[in-house]
Amino acid sequence: MVFCFRSTLYTSCIFCLYIVGNKRNPYLYIKYKEFNSLNMVFDNLIIRARSLSKSYGSEDVLTDFNIDIWYGSIFGILGVSGSGKTTALRLLAGFENPDQGIIEMHNKVIFDEKTNLPPEKRKIGMVFQDYALFPHLTVEKNIAFGLSKEEIKNGRLDEVIGMTNLSSYRKKFPQDISGGQQQRVALARALAPKPEVVLLDEPFTSLDAQMARDLREEVVSLLRATKTTGIIVTHDQEEALSVCDIVSVLEKGKVIQSATPQEIYLNPISQTVANSVGDPNIIKGISTNGRVKTSLGTFNSAYDGELDVSIRPECIEVNLDSNGDYVVKECIFYGHDQVISFENKNGEIFRARSLPSMIFEPGDQVCIDVTEVTTFPSKL
Repeated sequence: MVFCFRSTLYTSCIFCLYIVGNKRNPYLYIKYKEFNSLNMVFDNLIIRARSLSKSYGSEDVLTDFNIDIWYGSIFGILGVSGSGKTTALRLLAGFENPDQGIIEMHNKVIFDEKTNLPPEKRKIGMVFQDYALFPHLTVEKNIAFGLSKEEIKNGRLDEVIGMTNLSSYRKKFPQDISGGQQQRVALARALAPKPEVVLLDEPFTSLDAQMARDLREEVVSLLRATKTTGIIVTHDQEEALSVCDIVSVLEKGKVIQSATPQEIYLNPISQTVANSVGDPNIIKGISTNGRVKTSLGTFNSAYDGELDVSIRPECIEVNLDSNGDYVVKECIFYGHDQVISFENKNGEIFRARSLPSMIFEPGDQVCIDVTEVTTFPSKL
């Protein structure tokens, strides 16, 4: 099923999204309820972008870019390098102007053909990929850069330094602290003026895996605690799925699906989306009367005709069977699980995930059971 996250949905049978809170985010959770009305409007929308486009010379970077972002949420823009992620952030922040389109905050236009609210008045902070810290300023002076003397006098600087655990680093210079601490400084500087929205451009890319995971948790906790809406752009599927309430998948400057992480992962609308949040087995098939025949079996389908069938490795159960139709080619052990590559009689290679307690060796004959598939027309 495809969910369209827009304030007005044009369809005969639509799904209205109610934001009421959940464990992931106490301020936002999405319930789907069927309505036959054509104008369901969200009450706490903080940012809306409509039909944004941006070109550099002959290169179209963003095309018909549309997003809705709700107060208190953490919104992810996921895409490969060159898909337009950073450009989208710069347009929202006001660092660059769209060639056309509309940007609203709290249902008030901040950019269109007649209006252009400057960046300093948008109440939007930004954490840059390279942190963009001033090397000649200490940690505390970097953080204080966007604060007035009155705000500093009233304790805002000390408050932000405390909440980001930077008290012991305040007199140090950026080059004298670790990458993780530099990221905290950049976040503290963005949060210091109490913005309504913080934009984070590939914020954890330069950190090692464990540091990135730890810092992600800290950033999410800070955004939740301060009730600050966050917009994160990333190429990292784990980051997008684990951190964000809503994820928009961007391809060639256009949003092709926006939904919860679960919906994006379990029900991608195209092969591009499926590949952006995992490494599924993609099999061609032809469906007739709601049944699609593939080299891994026959499955139910919502469509007829030529299809792409997406099967996640974790949705394939593999068992040893001396009469099995498949042969193990490789088994890669990861500790928490293992990835088994197996081959059918036609020489096609597929991947499955299995518990580490299962022992497989190259050459083993196996049988499989596919527990779940997703299908979509091949043209998408």
